[in-house]
Amino acid sequence: MRRLSIIFILILSILISSLVYSVPVFADDDNGETADTTPNIPIEATAAILMEVSTGRVLFGYNEHERRYPASMSKMVTALVVMEHLDPDDILIVGPEINYMPAGYASLAQVEGEHITVRMLLKALMIRSGNETGRVLALNVVRRTQNNPYISYEDAKPLFSQLMNELVYDLGATNSNFDNPYGLHTDQHYTTAYDLALIARAYMEIPLLAQIAGMYHFEGPGTEGRYIPDALIRDFEWTNTNLTLPEARYGHPYVTGIKTGFTTPAGECLAGAATFGDLSFITIVFNSESPGRWHDTRRLMDYGFFNYAFRQIATQGELLENVRIVNPRRGESDIFSVYMPESFNTLINNAKYASLTRVITYNSGLIPPANQQDDNDDEYEIDDGTTRLQAPIEEGEFIGTVAYYAGDYLVFETRLYASATMLERSFDSDMDYFISAFTNNIFTLRGLPYWLAIIGTLLGVIGMGWALSLRRRLKEHDRWHKPRPRKQQ
Repeated sequence: MRRLSIIFILILSILISSLVYSVPVFADDDNGETADTTPNIPIEATAAILMEVSTGRVLFGYNEHERRYPASMSKMVTALVVMEHLDPDDILIVGPEINYMPAGYASLAQVEGEHITVRMLLKALMIRSGNETGRVLALNVVRRTQNNPYISYEDAKPLFSQLMNELVYDLGATNSNFDNPYGLHTDQHYTTAYDLALIARAYMEIPLLAQIAGMYHFEGPGTEGRYIPDALIRDFEWTNTNLTLPEARYGHPYVTGIKTGFTTPAGECLAGAATFGDLSFITIVFNSESPGRWHDTRRLMDYGFFNYAFRQIATQGELLENVRIVNPRRGESDIFSVYMPESFNTLINNAKYASLTRVITYNSGLIPPANQQDDNDDEYEIDDGTTRLQAPIEEGEFIGTVAYYAGDYLVFETRLYASATMLERSFDSDMDYFISAFTNNIFTLRGLPYWLAIIGTLLGVIGMGWALSLRRRLKEHDRWHKPRPRKQQ
């Protein structure tokens, strides 16, 4: 059996400035990333994760399933719920729900009585990180879903929290509980780095929310240019607190969002997103004191971009190898081509891709005995290094598998099927071959050997008949002309 190695080496280095300390990392990767193959990325966060968006694969994780307080990163969930129940063009009137904020949580993003669109409120929520904004949106969502324009914020809060938790549960974030729309710290308001990565992934799939997450600076009126007589309409100017956006102090060129967070129990946090080419990543960093959260996020993103790529591992229809058929029918080729039945593209670590090997395994029933001779080749070698299969093989028949390995880890495996029929040689097939060869070539130059053979055979038969006839005549001649013995007197 032959092992065919595909070698593709990409040498890139990650420039990492020194930090106070580094932490061990563990990867949870569908394609076999393990702790011994993941580098020790120096981060200050107490929990962190790097997730590839399209596959949902975790390429780096540290305490990613431990519960943490999300602070204002919770507003991603609020925005997702809002998009399910309100139209961005709706104009809302801010009410007394913004009053009586808990100590330390007043952001003064909205004022009572102002008219503002849902779209602008989403910008205030995500760019300005308005806590009162979260109350306004939550209250109006519940009033809409309950068809009750008079419900108070205190009555609406648990109903909105229920909507938040139902949404994140549907996303697979089952180790989370959201108790309010803006990140107020309570023991009942928690999530994990893994859960929050799933939430951030869903958030960035909505174009409007993704656009807002990538805004570093914004200016504009609350009703987006629409005139409402006697209405309080304010002009806003906000600067994003996410300093990894390209325009910011710690900007990363590929960063597209998403949201900062801070409370004393949560510490300084950041949900990040970045895209370049066909790679998109989500990063979550918990409790990494500034500028640590900016550096941690950049390092995680750089690790993803420098060490991973989508690779075409297999292409449908590509020739895998040619095998030799033992004892095929006379006149047919003894070479049988094996083709890849499907394409396979995957996200893979560059080092693993460079070490990728391919192994083809054929059905044991198609492998000829080691001492079997090939009737078509008198000089056939038992071990000539070429894979041999035994006829008959029917087109479409399952003949084996092809697998791709990175070290000992199976990256991809699929079944192989015969692309043609290969029949076994027999006496009847040999006779059919000779008869067919004669009838197909009787009136061509290729038929000359057959004609010569026929003429030679006829001449031989005639010659033998003539010789036998001559011998018989000679015997008769000798018998009649032989002198007769005289009788004694």
